[in-house]
Amino acid sequence: MDKVILKNMRFDLPIGLDAWRRFRKPQPVLITIEAQPTSTLEFAAAKDDVNLSMDYGKLYKIISSALKAADPDAFPTVRALISLLVGLVPDCGVLDMEILLPKALPHSTGGVLYRFQVDKSELEIDTSSLAVTVRQIACACIVGVNPQERIYKQTVFVDISVPMVDPAVGVGALEEHYTAALHDMVQTVWERVEGSSYHTIEALATAVAQIVTANYGHTVAKVRIDKPSAIATIEAAAVEITRSKTFFENKDFWKVKLP
Repeated sequence: MDKVILKNMRFDLPIGLDAWRRFRKPQPVLITIEAQPTSTLEFAAAKDDVNLSMDYGKLYKIISSALKAADPDAFPTVRALISLLVGLVPDCGVLDMEILLPKALPHSTGGVLYRFQVDKSELEIDTSSLAVTVRQIACACIVGVNPQERIYKQTVFVDISVPMVDPAVGVGALEEHYTAALHDMVQTVWERVEGSSYHTIEALATAVAQIVTANYGHTVAKVRIDKPSAIATIEAAAVEITRSKTFFENKDFWKVKLP
């Protein structure tokens, strides 16, 4: 499987909502593209000829020129940006794309990451998928079983990953609403985690998954919680869970326990 990769192309684009929920405000965007050409790179290697490859230098210039020349209203949604980029990559069988908005949310120190893949290798139909991850929502809460952990708050970092279903991304107005809902969801998670007092990050992660699925309608959510202060000699201890909306139909994990 041969690939041509452009990693972390940086632009300032007015895409969707910024951290303060304003439209048409430029924000930093990091774009990574991994393209599998319809033909392998074997011939380019054998002849040592860039003209027989997917020239990443030319590809970058095409992408950079298109984004710099774009109308300020060209990207009201992430889908609009993705659609443009897909059209700029020629002779591609499978295209993977990551779009990182590092400053899209006030409480997220890791930003908002969109992962997109389209497979054009089948003759009859293109298949695609899109998921969003909110990375490192910084929260201070009571969590742990040790006596000192029941007294002092400590910082945890919450990652939330959900698939973006077609109705949410197919129409601009719907995606704008979806983006606003993402802001609302992260704000709710931050407030609830800050006020919680669990003994385990397993229970806390499950409670967050309940908010994401039951309160905000996502069919499935992957939640990771990092606890940097858990063990002094390592960077962090963490758990990661995946829960569906149906898992919570007859359960309630959101209990804000007292110390």
